[in-house]
This record gives sequence, structure tokens and C-alpha cells, in this order.
Amino acid sequence: MQAENCAYCGDLTDMPFQCNYCKDPFCAEHRLPEEHRCVKLSQIRARRFGQKGVIRDGGRDRPNVFRRIFGRF
Repeated sequence: MQAENCAYCGDLTDMPFQCNYCKDPFCAEHRLPEEHRCVKLSQIRARRFGQKGVIRDGGRDRPNVFRRIFGRF
């Protein structure tokens, strides 16, 4: 493995990390997708959440999760 520049900060790193989503090389500090603001990560998350149809409030007939949990106190 050869030294490469971090795609986020430009620092030369001897052991670059490759992002699983965008496949760019990054230094240890920016190796996580959240740390280098990976464009592909937000696209993949939007696609996955859109497919599952996440319902945050539990539907119209069920009270909000937080109200169910904390309403007892």
C-alpha cells in the first residue's frame, strides 16, 4: 500500500483508509463517512429509509412513542 493524500483534508498519510461508500482514500481522522461528509452515505440512507417506509409516530391510532414511554411518569 502506498502513501496517498486524504481526499478531505489533503494530508499525506502512509496508511490511507478507503471509504466503503465513495471509495476515496482518507486519513485516520476522516476515515468514517460521517467525518468526511460522504455524499454517497446520505444517498444510500435516503434510499434505504424510503424503501422501508419508516413511520415515526406509530400511526394515527397509536400515541407517539415518547408519550407512551414518558406519559406514565
